[in-house]
Amino acid sequence: MIDPARPVLDIRAVCKTYPGGVEAVRRVSLQVGRGELLALAGESGCGKTTVLKMINRLEDASGGLIFYEGEDIAGRDPVALRREIGWVMQGDGLFPHLTVRENVAIIPRLLGWTADEIGDRVVEMLDLVRLPIIEYADRYPAELSGGQRQRVGFARALAGRPDLLLMDEPFSALDPITRDTLQQEFRSLQAELGFSAVMVTHDMAEALIMADRIAVMADGEIVQHGTPSELLANPASDYVSGLLETPRRQMRAIRELGA
Repeated sequence: MIDPARPVLDIRAVCKTYPGGVEAVRRVSLQVGRGELLALAGESGCGKTTVLKMINRLEDASGGLIFYEGEDIAGRDPVALRREIGWVMQGDGLFPHLTVRENVAIIPRLLGWTADEIGDRVVEMLDLVRLPIIEYADRYPAELSGGQRQRVGFARALAGRPDLLLMDEPFSALDPITRDTLQQEFRSLQAELGFSAVMVTHDMAEALIMADRIAVMADGEIVQHGTPSELLANPASDYVSGLLETPRRQMRAIRELGA
């Protein structure tokens, strides 16, 4: 039974140490509430993608605990866990030899849904991401634009009705106009379906625009955690201030244009 008051994701003092003693993640603790989007932000190599991979056990933690829907994931079968948690990777990650319909149907099929259930869900998901099934279902990824492929990626990740979606730089490969459109559409989709999400991004402007809360990472640790407004008002360090400088400069430039 799902408790609506319980965090969908609860990460407690999680660490990751690789052979040779390299500490990629150091005692990271986070919670993600139901329907919330948490951004893991920071420069390349700060440990944010490693945290993402530990959530669905693409990497196993060296220490600490991770609870998904109240259950310690260390006791879960990793493959079964990944089928319950949506994943959107950098680029679209679609199988090029499968049609749009077949790509979206992968997780429901692996979960043992009936053919009718799968067919209905494919229609529903393609409609939600604005790719009408009559026009797009039988196309292959190579026949789609970058934005269309990423829409299919979201449809595939959400087809199994996950409570949590993990996203690794999901918009970084897109042109600015398509990127902005998909960011807005994603937040509308999240509001409609009610799933939670953890998004890795090196783009602080993207984190500020999209996230309910932001965890800024450096050298494997969380150096500040708060709402976008809290980070803008009170950056905790020169490092955080530096990450915020580009979006601040952009905002100043836009205000000056309207002056």
